[in-house]
Amino acid sequence: MLLIANMTIPVIFAIALSLGMTIAAIWTWFYHDSKHRDLDSWIEYGFSRDTLRYALIYYRSMGISMLIFYILFVISCLLLQAESHQIFVSARGEPLTAGPIATAFFALDLVLRGGFFDIMEHFELSVSAVYMNRALRWFVIYAFVFRIYYGLVLIRIAISFVWIWAKLHAIRRQHNADQTPN
Repeated sequence: MLLIANMTIPVIFAIALSLGMTIAAIWTWFYHDSKHRDLDSWIEYGFSRDTLRYALIYYRSMGISMLIFYILFVISCLLLQAESHQIFVSARGEPLTAGPIATAFFALDLVLRGGFFDIMEHFELSVSAVYMNRALRWFVIYAFVFRIYYGLVLIRIAISFVWIWAKLHAIRRQHNADQTPN
């Protein structure tokens, strides 16, 4: 309890957001499995416009949650900077303060690194001139949680989307074959 009493609101917000992203990633990973089975059975036993609508509503809700975490992470970084935490550095390692747009591009860079599974890291590609201050280990871990959240959720969505698309394609092909006269 004493540890929390010495923390400021932006730090508590960052910790809560980290816990939220961790819980959401785990929940998505396991809940998505049961939701995927539901979508799979809907497609297999009753393909219709409603089935497609349910699938699109589900994927849209996943996208909205990802957008919300993105916005909250950017706000959190801005609050941490406003509290004088030097969370960002330039390419030369000099501390700098990033505005809302630079912070949003930093978060986008983390999203892309999470989504492309270190291809950007390997080829040293970046969409931002702002880098994380690696001297602040807690911020490195915080940024990693944000990045891994996107990686896990995007893997799950991509696999599911390809699976559902393949099922829809197979059913459509079978339906077209049943409609053509022999």
